[in-house]
Amino acid sequence: MEIDTVIDQGAEFFLAGDVFDLDVMASRAFCVEVGDNQLEGFFVRAENGDLFAYKNSCPHTGAPLNWTPDQFLTSSGRYIQCSIHGAMFKLESGECFAGPCSGKFLQAMKVVEREGQAFVGAESL
Repeated sequence: MEIDTVIDQGAEFFLAGDVFDLDVMASRAFCVEVGDNQLEGFFVRAENGDLFAYKNSCPHTGAPLNWTPDQFLTSSGRYIQCSIHGAMFKLESGECFAGPCSGKFLQAMKVVEREGQAFVGAESL
């Protein structure tokens, strides 16, 4: 039986997708629908293996960040890059360090990884 939610440290998390095969320095889009709420986001796997989740929205324009499906990172895989204007963000914090939204942050989501599945915090919805 597939688990749709988990409770971690008293908070509820919703299943957002399979990340078992998400390599380091790679990204993957997801969409979570709960009732009338829908959240489009993406996962990034840092070089050390940590998993991060962000809302798929540039803080400058609100536009989706991905170049093509699942492609949110620079060619080196070290940074998140906006497809519209090239703003660059740190993987671990979502902080913009280059571009028109410099100093702003992507909207981070709490994420829990269990047995190859990733769950995002209910407060993100």
